[in-house]
Amino acid sequence: MSSWGKVLVAGSGFLADAYALYIMGLVQSVIFQQYPAASKDEEKKLKSLITTAALIGAVIGQVFFGFLADRLGRKRVFVCTGSLIVVAAILSASAQEDLVQSWGPKQIFFQIAAAQLIMGFGIGGEYPLSATITSESASAETRGRTMALVFSMQGLGYLVASIVNLTLVAVGTSKEVTWRFCLGFSGVMPAISLYFRLRMHETTAFQRASAGSGSAPSQPTETAWMYRWHVLGTALSWFLFDIVFYANSLFHDDITSALGAGTLLLEARNTLIIVLIMLPGYWAAIASLDRLGRKNMQIVGFAMMTVLFLICGLAYQELKKVVWLFVLIYGLTFFFSNFGPNTTTYVVPGEIYPTRLKATCHGISAASGKAGAALGTFCFPFLNPSTPAGLQNAMLVCSATAVLGLLGTLVFTPRYKAQDLEPDEVDVVQGRTVHFVPLRLLKSDVSTTVVPVENSGPRRNRAKPLLRQGEETPSSLSPACR
Repeated sequence: MSSWGKVLVAGSGFLADAYALYIMGLVQSVIFQQYPAASKDEEKKLKSLITTAALIGAVIGQVFFGFLADRLGRKRVFVCTGSLIVVAAILSASAQEDLVQSWGPKQIFFQIAAAQLIMGFGIGGEYPLSATITSESASAETRGRTMALVFSMQGLGYLVASIVNLTLVAVGTSKEVTWRFCLGFSGVMPAISLYFRLRMHETTAFQRASAGSGSAPSQPTETAWMYRWHVLGTALSWFLFDIVFYANSLFHDDITSALGAGTLLLEARNTLIIVLIMLPGYWAAIASLDRLGRKNMQIVGFAMMTVLFLICGLAYQELKKVVWLFVLIYGLTFFFSNFGPNTTTYVVPGEIYPTRLKATCHGISAASGKAGAALGTFCFPFLNPSTPAGLQNAMLVCSATAVLGLLGTLVFTPRYKAQDLEPDEVDVVQGRTVHFVPLRLLKSDVSTTVVPVENSGPRRNRAKPLLRQGEETPSSLSPACR
């Protein structure tokens, strides 16, 4: 399979993952209409159980499969994660209300929660796998845009979920058919992609790194220590962003009220409108990533989120009176989230780490993001956002958290261009597959002797790059630290 074929498989997988996560939230209201809870409090707890199960599964999957992919290879683990998603989709769609007679109808929610735990486990592994496979299958010139393109499949996954849900509700299918079809459809695309995943070849970068990984067993540990601040940076940025991103859901009731709500059809329509608001940010990120730069985009995203949430916190009541302005600001929070840290927190850890650590470090970073989402989900209700004053306080907290994300980006995110990551002569001699980009504010560096190159222009202290996409490492050189 060609490099672009691998990228397409990774992109389709990420689309399916986004669909699976988003559709669960959409069909919960349908399920609870068919199987009403005894009280609003019980309904809230059951919804939380399902959401938490998927979240816990994702955190474990991101770390576990990221670690595994750096040891067993990308292909085998990618097949495993896809298979888990297919199994989980089947289990979700086939949940029964009378499997255990003594439990009553609400047992269906326990079965769905168990299936979502498996679903989250598989989807969690897809994050580091899709990023790593895409990064290692693209050239330096196209890598960033290609990774952003794969990540934008998240938005398309949301769109497909909204369209499927709206279509089923609009044509008048029964509640049971609607939620079972929506959940079962989660496994269709992963099942198709399994055929192509099985036909994939292992990435050239991993094969090259694995060829002599045992030559210097102590050096991978040294390399991991060298990147300690980078891991803190990518993990912290994703953690803080997902706390702030949770705030978008706090607007949902107000937006749907402004657009009109009350029936399943109106809810499905409003969800589709909200998803369409999300998409431009992804497209702008693809177009701007190489021109504006990863770090600059993340800075702009966090800065604009700081301003927008501050406006919402200070002028919430006034904004609600002007519907078009309220919807515009709501759309801008999505735009700058997707244009900025939502995309860059996925791209940066997929680029800056060496081959033998790439999936592991990306998985740790992604898991930190899910931990941030969990923290936001747990803490924001204490601010009582169901009241106007509580919602304003929540917006101000989000603005302050975005400031922390901005500061963390300035300190812990490296500034680089794609070509800066290409290994030079010193890297090749020391067995590195990615050139180390230091954090300037921390003055972190790499213990190497730089080989000057004549006529190297403004980069005279940088050794001449030797390796490019698809080239082999000379057999006489040390293959350690990949």
